[in-house]
Amino acid sequence: MLKFLNNIEEKFLVLNLLISTLIVFMNVVLRYVFSASLSWVDEAARYMFIWLIWIGADYTLANRKHLRIDIISAKLHGRARLGLELFVMTIWCGFCIFLGYQGVKLVRVVVEQQQLSTAMQISMGWAYLCIPLSGIFMAIRLVFDIINIFRTGEIEKPVLSEEEEMIEEAKKGVTM
Repeated sequence: MLKFLNNIEEKFLVLNLLISTLIVFMNVVLRYVFSASLSWVDEAARYMFIWLIWIGADYTLANRKHLRIDIISAKLHGRARLGLELFVMTIWCGFCIFLGYQGVKLVRVVVEQQQLSTAMQISMGWAYLCIPLSGIFMAIRLVFDIINIFRTGEIEKPVLSEEEEMIEEAKKGVTM
């Protein structure tokens, strides 16, 4: 299930970035070459960027690339480190559930009030829907991670790029 979600999110993020870049480029060309522009482009790009950030937060969690301060956990080993990680993940999961719940309430209020975007005249519920989705997706991932820690007794390592793997290999070679 999580691999399917990763795949969908990755395709969504790439497509979102591609489309937003193209429409902004198109509008720049229209503005500077033809002295005309489309009013909806800036608004669409703004909402697409918001979706990119919120869904990207979940995708970042999936690849273990979130910025984190690990001064304390780096000094801990064994059960102490595992306990700290479980505590942090539980707090984070609780926040994501809260975010999802409050996001649903926000979307419901916006839809009930029939708020529309200025230029495109679409429901603002669509613009805000990324908040509860991101919170729910992150909570699901964190629950799976917590279950995995209980099942294996290990913390899953971050997904490394080729460059990061080479750096890690070089570090191991230096310490030996």
